[in-house]
Amino acid sequence: MSFTTSLVNAAATIAQTIKGTKAVIVKLGKNREEIPVQFNPSEYRVTDKSSYSQRSRRKNDEPDVTYNGGVFSTLEVTLIFNRDEFTSPKSVIDSAMSMVTGEIKNDITAAIGKISALTKIDGNEHMPPKCMFAWGTMFFVGYVENVGVNYTMFDKSGIPLRAMVNLTMQGTATLVPARRNPLLSPDRTKARTMTEDSSIWCLAEKEYGDAREWRRIADANDIMNPLDIPVGRVLKVPSIND
Repeated sequence: MSFTTSLVNAAATIAQTIKGTKAVIVKLGKNREEIPVQFNPSEYRVTDKSSYSQRSRRKNDEPDVTYNGGVFSTLEVTLIFNRDEFTSPKSVIDSAMSMVTGEIKNDITAAIGKISALTKIDGNEHMPPKCMFAWGTMFFVGYVENVGVNYTMFDKSGIPLRAMVNLTMQGTATLVPARRNPLLSPDRTKARTMTEDSSIWCLAEKEYGDAREWRRIADANDIMNPLDIPVGRVLKVPSIND
């Protein structure tokens, strides 16, 4: 599989049109589909490689080394999925509706299934589809090599409530041309109260103009688990210059 300049340019155009600050996985091609992630990752890793071969030489401590050419870069990222639990009136209503209709609200397995399907042969292509992972200033064009899912929480009936998805892609990493507004900066420290429909990501987006700044708030409030912030807690929102 090779990635032409035209494909990378097309992916760059798509990356520029993606709205908001959420990371997204895009299935490229005729049946293009955007697969949004639920929470932005805390980190990702891009590994660049080269291929060499070695041939031992008699009476010499060092072998002959031959450069075989470039190989794909590797993207490794962990994504968190979390289904609403019984922590708000909405989640209770959704659960009750699920019992009546049989439809599971906020089913994380459906979203995860779309990501896992990217490792399967796509229609008439006779190979898995080309994909893109885009977030912030980086987009990675390639194909999904591995999807490992670790389910970590379940309800009483065994339905998954929380999962960690380890995604590995092979391809090439490229910078996205600037497309977002500059980072907004509050001029003083503020205090904000968590509500039932808020999250630390939404708070960072509202205060800083960038949801990726959620760690600034987490560090200022000694938050270890961003998914476990009780309703009613008052959070310190530091100045961007702190």
